[in-house]
Amino acid sequence: KRAKGTVFLVGDHVSSDWRRSVLNDAHSSEYVQVANHSSTHANRRYADYYSNPATVVEGFQRATRTLRIERRPVPARLPGRNTWRVGNIVHNDPTNRGDSGAAADRLAAAGYRIYGWDVEWQVSGGRPQGTAEQMAQRIDRVAAGGNVKKAGHVVLLTHDVMFRASNHDRSKLERLIDLLRTAGHSFAFITDFDGAAAG
Repeated sequence: KRAKGTVFLVGDHVSSDWRRSVLNDAHSSEYVQVANHSSTHANRRYADYYSNPATVVEGFQRATRTLRIERRPVPARLPGRNTWRVGNIVHNDPTNRGDSGAAADRLAAAGYRIYGWDVEWQVSGGRPQGTAEQMAQRIDRVAAGGNVKKAGHVVLLTHDVMFRASNHDRSKLERLIDLLRTAGHSFAFITDFDGAAAG
């Protein structure tokens, strides 16, 4: 679809030849930006993970090397938390009383720019919920209502199930891209959100 997007990858998941080839393809595409989504995705034990901010930073640093991210500051997203550290945007996900805040602060100090999202395409049972038309309407409502971190921008979070060519989930994402373009929206990398300098 030639739509720019940022893929937030988990470093430890790039462990097989096939997954390394996906990473190589992402790095070589003019439409894909590779960003950091931790080394382990917290092993899905988020409260334990965020209780040790120093370990979080170490894991992100390891993933930056594994994923071969050279851009500075390093674009990143925290596992399981809609937390932001981008310029003057400082937001802690209220889940578990904002437990990701200390880790986000340390990551920001270590040269990471932490992005969250404005709209998430929810997944249940391994499948994206709702239609492309419903998502397009939701994005328009959020944008029109100003319920975004930056006026004129909507950060959409989708998940890897959207890229499975073997089922219709991918066609939903393709349909959403078409709908958003028809409505006058354009696509950009996450670092275009704040004008982060290329590295």
